[in-house]
Amino acid sequence: MKKQKVTSQKPKITYRVNEQIRVPEVRIIFQDGTQQVMQTVDARRMAEERNTDLIEVQPNAEPPVCKFDNLGKLLFKMAQRDKDLKKKQKTTTLKELRFHPNTDKHDFDFKTAHLEEFLRKGNRVRATIVFLGRSIIYKDKGLELAERLTERLSVVGNRDGDPKFEGKKLFVYFEPDKKKIDAYDRIRTKTGQLEALPDEPEETDGNNE
Repeated sequence: MKKQKVTSQKPKITYRVNEQIRVPEVRIIFQDGTQQVMQTVDARRMAEERNTDLIEVQPNAEPPVCKFDNLGKLLFKMAQRDKDLKKKQKTTTLKELRFHPNTDKHDFDFKTAHLEEFLRKGNRVRATIVFLGRSIIYKDKGLELAERLTERLSVVGNRDGDPKFEGKKLFVYFEPDKKKIDAYDRIRTKTGQLEALPDEPEETDGNNE
């Protein structure tokens, strides 16, 4: 069985270049913005004289529009553009952990550490404070807990809006802050605080909020 060659994927060229352009004439857009319709053979010759490529940028125009450019540089620009688009399109997962207004210090520290870790990994997080039974009368405690969370998570993120009550639940959202995360990670590296966290508590994917 023959081994398949592994090749790096290059950006697809969506237009023709040089000899691939076979129409009789083209419209050239020069760098200074001026235009000129000329025979394709003359345009190719001019591209060679300029040590550039003849690149068709508007194939459906009449005649097709071309420009003189370096194909290698253009491919590089396309790759960078695709890379930037992928960064912008990167989806963030909403992570959620639940608290109660009377959550004890150990449980609070444990869960907050994991919220912090979620933010460091670039996730958006939601802290849900659940009021069971008659505990809804302790709304102040829930809001106080939300403020404690805000203070603790401020090293890696920012609170997104004010805490919101919905029925017997109080929702608090946080967004990761890359500058804060980078600064926080540098401090952790210097102080050697890179120990692993305990097993993650049960959390829910909040994408169905």
